[in-house]
Amino acid sequence: MTEVSFEEAFQYIAEKLPVAETNQTLVMSSGSYSNETLYLLQRLARTVLNTNALSSFDYYRRGTDFFADKNDILPFAELFQSDRFYCIFEKPDGDDNVPETLKAVLEIFNRCPETPQYWFNMPGTLHVTDYYAFFRALNFYLIQYHLEKGIYVEVLGKNYVAYKQTLMADDYAALLQKNCLQDVDIQRFVDDLLSVSTPAFIVWEQWLTSDAYHELENLCMLLDIQSKPATGFLTIKSELNSQGLYDMGLFPHIAPGGHALNDEMHQKMETVLQTPVCAEPVEVSATFDHAGFRNVLLWNALNVDLPQDVLNQVDKADFAMLHTACLPENADAFNVILPANLPEEISGTYTDTAKVPHNFVSEIGNPLEYNNLQQIAKLADKFGHTFPDSKDEIFLEYISFMEAGCHSSERHFFK
Repeated sequence: MTEVSFEEAFQYIAEKLPVAETNQTLVMSSGSYSNETLYLLQRLARTVLNTNALSSFDYYRRGTDFFADKNDILPFAELFQSDRFYCIFEKPDGDDNVPETLKAVLEIFNRCPETPQYWFNMPGTLHVTDYYAFFRALNFYLIQYHLEKGIYVEVLGKNYVAYKQTLMADDYAALLQKNCLQDVDIQRFVDDLLSVSTPAFIVWEQWLTSDAYHELENLCMLLDIQSKPATGFLTIKSELNSQGLYDMGLFPHIAPGGHALNDEMHQKMETVLQTPVCAEPVEVSATFDHAGFRNVLLWNALNVDLPQDVLNQVDKADFAMLHTACLPENADAFNVILPANLPEEISGTYTDTAKVPHNFVSEIGNPLEYNNLQQIAKLADKFGHTFPDSKDEIFLEYISFMEAGCHSSERHFFK
């Protein structure tokens, strides 16, 4: 491993990284970056590197449908009025590596000692390992015994009839068996749930697949608990800005602003950016399993553990780059390693699990010649593209993709 200047590294990357072939380069990021950094990263991929193969360590092989509308997420402040917490996460032993969102939840628990808490997988409660099967069995039971109710079932929910038909054709006994449960277990849990006026499901998101997440949404609609204050679900995300991965479009089918990357949004991106934008569909996991990617660019500031097949991709790639603040054990596997800012070293915005943006200010200053934003802009420049490199300029650019108004037509789908 040879130490070189930033300029030499950027020039080397530009010379070695081909951009002619579509979707031959994987750009994969963690959620430890600001919204501004993530926005520039997807822009670098789509407008400079000719790839829409965007992925994240946070959601790798778990599906990418964890993007609920902010109006459907239970706000933190309303947890104070909930009358029971259903907890699908483990209490941490200490404060080390505890996400801020989880700290906020635990503080609310401390301030609401009278509110009953139901902890899954604890003595006297249900033991669940497959949450998709559990939530789907709950929903089956509710419909089978005509316990579903409210505006989502009667009017507001979309695709309910088709969902009901598909669900009732499922094998209820097999769903129970997935968690070694019996019908009486579901009956008792439903009785408990229906006795509560304002239940709040608080979920460690990493424990769910996309399918389990959908069934939790379906459960909340079946019981009409998303339409009332202080009730619904709140997901605890794994990293500081996991939500920003969605908001900034770090997935092949999602554009900045969290919108579907359809023809209309594709055209809007090309109009705003005044350059071609790669929006070619690509299945990242399927490509991993088939031929892989020729080039791999990993943005992993805080050294999140990499899945083995991602490491295998690095070993097989023609060109591999890592952006990190922590030198990994397999450093020699990469052609280039760029130093990354820690979150506290750079200002910007982050989005919490309830979709509320927050402004962060650098606490200890930037020790690098170029911060994260400037590095991406400098790299783009080597390919002949001009990028903004200040958080204010970038903020003004990405909010142009945020669409105001009511989006109710995109919400309340039974899945």
